[in-house]
Amino acid sequence: MIVDSQPAALRKKGAWTSCTATVGNFDGVHLGHQALLRRTVENARARNVPAVAVTFAPHPVSVLSSRAPKELCSTAQRLEYMKALGVDAVLLLPFTKELAARGAGEFCRSVLEEGLAASELFIGYDFRMGRDQAGLDVLKTCIPNVTQVQAVIVDGAPVSSTRIRKALAEGRLDEANALLGRPFSVQGEVVHGEGRGGPLLGIPTANLDVPHTQAMTAPAVYATSARLLDGEGAGVWHMSVTSFCKNPTFDGSTLTLETHIMDFSGDIYGRELEVRFLARLRQDRRFDGLDALIAQLHADMDERRGLPL
Repeated sequence: MIVDSQPAALRKKGAWTSCTATVGNFDGVHLGHQALLRRTVENARARNVPAVAVTFAPHPVSVLSSRAPKELCSTAQRLEYMKALGVDAVLLLPFTKELAARGAGEFCRSVLEEGLAASELFIGYDFRMGRDQAGLDVLKTCIPNVTQVQAVIVDGAPVSSTRIRKALAEGRLDEANALLGRPFSVQGEVVHGEGRGGPLLGIPTANLDVPHTQAMTAPAVYATSARLLDGEGAGVWHMSVTSFCKNPTFDGSTLTLETHIMDFSGDIYGRELEVRFLARLRQDRRFDGLDALIAQLHADMDERRGLPL
């Protein structure tokens, strides 16, 4: 999959004369986004042209408002998920106030028609473009064929990023994962913590420095899987148990994300790690002493072993 921030450069890399395109934030690449991307890819394959996704970074709301939504996945994850769905090329546009000020017609002509040579466009059920918030009627005057893909309905309501963020914040991990169509996951750098895991408890943990823009699950202890994203052993998933808590046994006051990677050893400080959340094991609580805490941690690991990777 090829990626560029300039439409003409992207088209030159792909060497195409026509394409099928879709436009959206794709902030989460959830079930609704997946349906839209699959329709785009299916059409492109039938026409023997590239499937091109146009998306933005940062999230438009973070530029237009001081109340930016938390990210359900990083830009790198978005690109990974799009590639897995068969997207051939991604135009990753830097979102600015200048871009937001452009009208839909101008954007269609300069980016989709002239830049990408798009002759088919797929959009989501609630998609609006440009400062004029143009919908299907306006877009059809710019692109020969525009298809609006209907919402994916789960439990009587459309799948949306807002709905997933709410489910995560309220601790409904199963619901969030179902709406995402995969386990919720976070990525970050492994940093030094308080040094209690290995030396004090005999259970080493990787402390993850997660960006403040990242959406998170509700505080609890979770069954997870973890994989390194760089260096030796990258890409291999391992069973893990993750605590996203304030460590009440040690009178902690700050939420930390600590992952014990099971059946694994090695110095991974400074490396990038991804943790995906599979199930909630329990609420964190204060233990009377280290022995009780260690016993519970081993029980958590035993419970984790009974779940899929």
